[in-house]
Amino acid sequence: MTGLFHIVMTLCLLAGGGGRGPDEFVRVERLSDRVVIGYWLGTGRTNLVAIKGQKGLAIVDTEMSPRIMAPIKARLEKALGRDDWIYVINTHAHMHHAGGNGLFKDAAVVGHANLPDEMNWLIETQTNQDWKGRALDGKRQTLRNLQTALPRFAGRGLQARRVRGEICFFELNIKDLEEGYDIVKPTMTFVDRHTLDLGDVTLEMVYFGKGHSLSDILIYVPQENVLITGAIVYQRGHLPGITERAELTDVHRYLAVLNGFLGEGVQIDHVIASHGPVVTRWDLVQVRDYYRVMLDGMQAAQRDGLTLEQAKDRFTVHKMFRTYYQRQSAEWSRAKQNRNIEVLWRLLREQGER
Repeated sequence: MTGLFHIVMTLCLLAGGGGRGPDEFVRVERLSDRVVIGYWLGTGRTNLVAIKGQKGLAIVDTEMSPRIMAPIKARLEKALGRDDWIYVINTHAHMHHAGGNGLFKDAAVVGHANLPDEMNWLIETQTNQDWKGRALDGKRQTLRNLQTALPRFAGRGLQARRVRGEICFFELNIKDLEEGYDIVKPTMTFVDRHTLDLGDVTLEMVYFGKGHSLSDILIYVPQENVLITGAIVYQRGHLPGITERAELTDVHRYLAVLNGFLGEGVQIDHVIASHGPVVTRWDLVQVRDYYRVMLDGMQAAQRDGLTLEQAKDRFTVHKMFRTYYQRQSAEWSRAKQNRNIEVLWRLLREQGER
């Protein structure tokens, strides 16, 4: 770890023209004595959640690659005063969530039964030269764009630090991808539900269904009234998703899982989404209501004899889901909503439920 951390510090000192090293770009937020969030300061934010128990530490998600995860891991260990990691939990296998698993050498890696296959793309990106070349080309172009944009933020405080942080982030990630790094798949998987016991605290994991990915899970910490949602509540104002590989049973599962967490007797004070600041139970309600309105609405539209295009017009984001309407991302939301409608429309047609 010492050698890796030294490399991280050196690269971060160079990124964006100087700085204090990785500590300039790592942030830690303490929710309680047992729950701490770490993240990299950049133009985006991925929440990595560390939970302390009598039996050891657990972390939920491990960023994009080891050089990015290393300084966050060090800061979390400092905040918790321990380094006895016994569990790594991956909410799914997308970009920021499983690339640093290899830093937790003695920990069991935990995830849904679909996670091992879904992580194959991380291996392919390193072993398939075409994939690797395209990935590096894209990241290098992003880095050049950030470096070109940096002078525009001179004297703008936090915004400038975020751009410098993103520059450092891509410097480190490119270095990791160029040299290669271990992809560590789960050693413990589950299909429906599984609970991890940390002694004085438990982590109740629930499979969401194929929604944002194929392996989405949520983690509830009842002793802390905390729900970690992965990409189900992606961030406030981010339209929920229905992957093209979902089945109708998955959509019903979305509602059943969310209704379960919103049921009587389940206390949730903090919702930790994949990205952005910690949100509230209200955000979970909005996601549940979105899926409920979509399922009921598409069923009604088909019963009423509407065409797919008419259904798209009826269920635009700005008409039906104002919570998720943001002018600056209206085109992106429109495209995603149209995809969600197309998937749900097809599922209802193919599986005969109206």
